[in-house]
Order: sequence, then structure tokens, then C-alpha cells
Amino acid sequence: MKRALATASLLALAACSVGPKYHRPDVPVPEAFRSAEPTKEAASIADLGWWQMFKDPVLQQLIRETLAANQDLAIATARVDQARALAGVSRAAFWPQFGLRANYSYGQQMSNNNQEQLGTTALRGPAPNVGVFGELSWEIDVWGKVRNASDAATADLMAAEAMRRGVIITLAAEVAQAYVELRQLDRQLRIATENVAVRRATLDLFTDRSEGGIGNNLEVSQARAALASTAATIPETRRQIALRESQLAVLRGLPPGPVPRSDGAALPLPPELPLGVPAALLERRPDVLGAEQHAIAANARVGVAVANRLPSFSLAGIVGLAAPSFPSLFQANSLAWTVGGGLFQPLFEGGRLAFEEEAAEAASDERVAAYRQTVLTAIREVTDAAVNVKEFGAVRREREIQVAAAREGQELAMMRYQGGVSSYLEVLDAQRWAFQAELDLLEATRNELVSAILLYRALGGGWEIAPPPIEPAKDAKRDAPPRD
Repeated sequence: MKRALATASLLALAACSVGPKYHRPDVPVPEAFRSAEPTKEAASIADLGWWQMFKDPVLQQLIRETLAANQDLAIATARVDQARALAGVSRAAFWPQFGLRANYSYGQQMSNNNQEQLGTTALRGPAPNVGVFGELSWEIDVWGKVRNASDAATADLMAAEAMRRGVIITLAAEVAQAYVELRQLDRQLRIATENVAVRRATLDLFTDRSEGGIGNNLEVSQARAALASTAATIPETRRQIALRESQLAVLRGLPPGPVPRSDGAALPLPPELPLGVPAALLERRPDVLGAEQHAIAANARVGVAVANRLPSFSLAGIVGLAAPSFPSLFQANSLAWTVGGGLFQPLFEGGRLAFEEEAAEAASDERVAAYRQTVLTAIREVTDAAVNVKEFGAVRREREIQVAAAREGQELAMMRYQGGVSSYLEVLDAQRWAFQAELDLLEATRNELVSAILLYRALGGGWEIAPPPIEPAKDAKRDAPPRD
């Protein structure tokens, strides 16, 4: 037994790992993002926690509730637990397997006669047979098959954890985006309601003028049509508000219903949005990290497939008690044991092992290509989001100028009409332009905010830092849509 264990230990120590060694695939990564200022600094908005990026207290509470109750995150967490258990299963193959076996049988057996019967056989009468044995088996990992399988399972675990982290930042971004759109829809509803009030007052004015004989029915008809056109935007806006509230409720693990939000200005964002360097995405973005872990796992499984074609060495031992009856089971002559080793070399299995190795190599190539594509997609998403933030910001600033000019023009048109200098058509055009300018400003502001959120998500920010303790949200209220 000692010699067998010593031999097994030497084989285990001398074990080598067959199969290719993993090297991170080469991917063309630029030194800086397009449209970004060249920098060697790694500072990025991704270094901020989501509660620092999204400073609205109600939004922070909504994100906390989402991360606590979202079912997609629960699924991702369960997959991590499953991968962790499977990694434990793969590590168990490193250890010897020990079991206990007991048996009892009763029957008639053949037995050899004594020398006088010259080797003939005779039937021995029925007799019991009792045995209790401890069995030991151990496959020695000479070629690294068990090690590669364990490495693959560990990489699968890390990929599952990266996916869970990716779900966290995706959920935070989705909640923030839906919340921004909900806040903008609230403001759009208020603007539409205010414009309906203005158009109704104008209609009343023209109706009075027509009834007084100083106006005409054409003005009344135009004013009524303008009122109906503006009023029609209110139910559409309410519909979109209900859809966003349903989205936020389901993200938080709740049935559709009202959603609280702050009553104030637009969602504030950091004054600067540094991007950092593209190479940081390889170590930060969860999908990139997960794609690389999948490539590592596939590479390790190539080693498993190669090892399956090589000889396997095993050690086995049995020690126990065997006797014809229970009373005699514990006598000195009932001890039985055996120890030995074995070797198995597959010779012909119809090409199955060769095809398995070929399939493992193809799966590894697939994972390498998927990793490269994931990196390129990540760089593109950051680049596109950064361009959107920059250009939508420029659009917003121009829209602010447009709104100020449109409001002034609306007041001047009404003054000119009341002074008899212009027709109502000029007033109608001025009101329409002012209303549309305010809607365009809301859209530009929303696009800029959403682009900043998508940029934060594309950079892979937020999940590495633990959130602060939960505090009660302040200034939260349920905004009831104004009535027309």
C-alpha cells in the first residue's frame, strides 16, 4: 500500500498539462477614443458609483429597489451559484474517491474437490456469504485533464459573475433612462397643458370678437383647430407616461403602477464626462471580462479533449471483512484486502475522441472571435455615446436660444394682432412655433441625458464600488398628470 501511494504521488507531482496555453487574443485597441482629447490618464466617469452619477435621490432609491428585487438579477445570481457549485464538482476529481460497501448473499456455489477427486468439481451445499469492504479509487491526473476541467469550470464561474455585474449596470442604466424619459414626459405634459390654456383663451377671445362684430368666423375656426391640435398631444403623452411607469415598476419587481419622482429641474449630471483610455475597457466592462473568461474556459477544454486520447492511470484498493456468517465476520482470518493500479489506453472508438478534440478547438476559436467582437463593440458603443453627448449638448444649447426667441415672438405677435397691425395667422404661427420649440428643447435635453447614461453604461461604470447605506429619499412625490 505504501509503495502504491508513493508511486501515485510521484506521478501526480510529475503531471503535465497537455493542450494549448492561453494567451489573451490580440485586438486593435486605439490609444484614445474618437472625438476625445488624447490623454494618458485613466480617469473616467466609470470610476463613479451609480449613486454619484445619478444624483436625483428618488432615482437612487428606485435603483436600490431594482437591484434588490429585479428578477433578471435574481436569475443572474442563481447562475453564479450554479457555476460555483459546478466548479466545486470539478475540483472534487482531484481527490481520491472512498466508499463503503456491504453485501450479503445466500446460495449454492461450485467448489474444487480435494486431490483424491483429481480436480473434478462438486456442488457445495447452500451457504451464506457476508462482506463489508472499504473501496478506494483515484485517477491520477498525469496529463492535466482534471486540472484543465477545473480551470474551465472556474472560468465559467468568473464569466457568470461578470454577467451578474453586467446585469447590475444594465439595470441601473435602464432605470435611469426610463426615469429621465418619465421626468421629461411630465414636463412635456405640463407644457402641453399650459399651451392648451393659452389656445383656449385665444379661442374665447376670437369668439367674443366674432360675436361682437369685430372678428370673423375664420379666426374662430383657426383658433378651434389649433386648440384641438395641441389638446391631442395630452392623451398621447399620458399614454407614454403610463408605459414608462409600467417599465419602472416591472424593473423593480412590482406589477405596473404609479412611480414616484422628484419635482424639480432636469436630472443633474457631472459637469465633466472624461472617457479614460480604451484599454481600460478590457479590465472594466463586464461583458468583455465575461467574453475573455469564456475564451479561457474553451481553451482549457481543448486540453481536456487532448488528455482524453492519452493513457489514464488509476489506483484502486479494497480492504474489508468477508466470512460465511455474521458471527465469524470479525475473526482474524476474515480480513481481505487488495491494492493495485491500472492503465487504460483508448485504441478505437470510431473517431469519437478525435472529433471531440476537433470540436473543442472549434469552440475555442469561436470564443476568441466572440471576445474580439465584444471588445470592438465596446469601443464603438463608447465612441458613439461620447459623440452623442457632445452633439446633443450642442443641439440643446441652440434649442434654448430658439425657445427664448419663440416666446418673445409669440408675445410680439399677440401685441401686433391686438394693435391691428397683423392678422391672427401671425399669432397662430407664433404660438405653434413656440410650442414646438419647447418640445424640441425637451427632446434635445432628454437625448443629451440619455446619451450620458449610455456612455456611463458603455464604459462599464458603477458595479465595482459598494453603494452607501440606504437613506430615505427626500422630495419624492407622485406627480398626478395635470388635467386639460
